[in-house]
Amino acid sequence: MSDDETITLTDLARLAEVGRNAVSNWRRREADFPSPVDDSARRPRFALAEVERWAAEHGRRLRVTPADRLWFAVQGSHPSAEAALQAIAAALESPAGQGELAHRLAELTATASAAELFEFFIERAREAAGTGTAPGLGALVDIAAVCAPRKERLAVHDPACDEGDLLTGLLRAVPGVGAVSGRDRSAARAAVCERRLRLAAPGAEVRVDVGDSLLGPPPARRFDLVVCDPPFNVKDWGYDRLPAGDDPRLAYGTPPRTEPELAWALHCLALLGEGGVAVVRMPAMVAHRRSGRRIRSELLRWGALRAVVDHPGSKAHIWVLAPRAETAHLLVSTGGDFDTAWRTAVKDPGGTVATAHSATVPLMRLWDEDVDVSPAVYLAAGETDAGQLAQRAELLGERIAAASDAVPRFGAGTAETTPETGLAELERDGHLTVRSGAAEGTGVIVDPVGPRTVRLGPLESAADGQWTIACDAAALDPGWLAAVLAARLPAAAKRTATGARRRILSVKVPRITLEEQRRRGAAFAGVLTMRDALDEAGAEAAALAAEAAAGLVSGTVTVED
Repeated sequence: MSDDETITLTDLARLAEVGRNAVSNWRRREADFPSPVDDSARRPRFALAEVERWAAEHGRRLRVTPADRLWFAVQGSHPSAEAALQAIAAALESPAGQGELAHRLAELTATASAAELFEFFIERAREAAGTGTAPGLGALVDIAAVCAPRKERLAVHDPACDEGDLLTGLLRAVPGVGAVSGRDRSAARAAVCERRLRLAAPGAEVRVDVGDSLLGPPPARRFDLVVCDPPFNVKDWGYDRLPAGDDPRLAYGTPPRTEPELAWALHCLALLGEGGVAVVRMPAMVAHRRSGRRIRSELLRWGALRAVVDHPGSKAHIWVLAPRAETAHLLVSTGGDFDTAWRTAVKDPGGTVATAHSATVPLMRLWDEDVDVSPAVYLAAGETDAGQLAQRAELLGERIAAASDAVPRFGAGTAETTPETGLAELERDGHLTVRSGAAEGTGVIVDPVGPRTVRLGPLESAADGQWTIACDAAALDPGWLAAVLAARLPAAAKRTATGARRRILSVKVPRITLEEQRRRGAAFAGVLTMRDALDEAGAEAAALAAEAAAGLVSGTVTVED
């Protein structure tokens, strides 16, 4: 391991518990900030000892744990974060022969479990590599935990396990897992997954293989629960190399070339034993895309597709599949009451569910030219709850009241002539930072082509194509800057995003006192709050109209005189 521990500015922001912009300002403004030891264009690295000394001299506290120091040391001795993580995994797997690394890991396990430590190092490796956790896994785990068969020594499998995020989350949510396995095309990812699973479930049988699940032979074992978050929209997924003959994965037909996600669903279904359940995250378009109509129809005909959940946290649909069975309904849900709805449907396959969040749809309604299994199509006509309708009406009133309260009191004034400064000069002097896309902290978000020029709020909420401006609050009020941009951003910026940064930096800001900036900025922030509240009120009004129409037509909502 390296004795010269180095860190990036991202590491420093985490250790100092501040935003990335604050650290950039330190480096730019403080003449004695340490020079990088590796001044690469993408991520310069700094000696940790020098940064700690500088921080102490400037009264800034760094929270550097022993686990942090070990990570920096290991990372400095390996060519990549992935290689550093592999070394840690090997030392945890076989401490003998690993020398100093194993010794230091053993010291750390005196205050934290090996599983917790490995999760920490995984997070650091992803941070260093600029990657993160796949979206929607929490919702997928929640749905899988509800659908998991209630039996001892549950056998669980993920055919696209990656580094094991889904399986690890499932082990926390589902008790009694006796065997857990996965497969991934990457040997490095599979090794990380297997180490995590062994640490998270020390009493379970664990196995993670390397290979292509869709094109290779399926495992001989059958499972009680199969979970999967497959890759989306992969064009070259091996359609021309699919197995032929009596492969069980083709029992419901051969998926079209444009439907790789259906191939994953069929694969998961084929891995189930008697009474098993598969829970798979699927793009929303797979529910209605015409090319997959025949396979959707076969899955419904044989009772294999049991539920489709349009969970807002999943960023996609979640399909629940099971071996062939007699059923007359498909359960569709938003996930709001899926636990109750699923148990009701399983207990009485011939019964019906009709709530604001879930409904059973007769299969005969689904067999048309589209075979559309999108929950939104059928939940729109579901039973409307009068109590929820009253709550929505009350919330609408609160939104409108909030909009009214946010309007500032304006008075008459005279036009001013004051010196001005361009945003380019303000950025050069360190008073603001203009970036493309999301950033850390709060400030001004500029949309060069959308209907709203500016808004105030968390910079991490900025979308692709938008620009974020972080202000030094001691020199420039963000509300005042938002007002200036709303008034002066060149009209050309509303037609194209090309050259948006140049046009933003060309805007001139009147020089007024910070106190006056804050006074005027607060007034404009109030106007923006009013605008946002009215936008939310509009959405509430639209939802209220839709639910009221459904309830009044079906008779589940009455009108009180």
